[in-house]
Amino acid sequence: MSNDLYGKCPTCSQVFLVAKLPMELSKAAKLAKRAACPACGEAKGITIPTSDEIRSFEKAGAA
Repeated sequence: MSNDLYGKCPTCSQVFLVAKLPMELSKAAKLAKRAACPACGEAKGITIPTSDEIRSFEKAGAA
């Protein structure tokens, strides 16, 4: 697993990259606060995905 910060959409369950770490904590916090789903555009209620969901997302991106 990488040092990336991921989010999960509460509407469509899309897992997406929010920030690549390491970076300044204030910048990572700003990106997390402004995170929106790239699939459906939902910006409220973004959660942190499980490690299994992140692995599936990373595996799909590598394929």
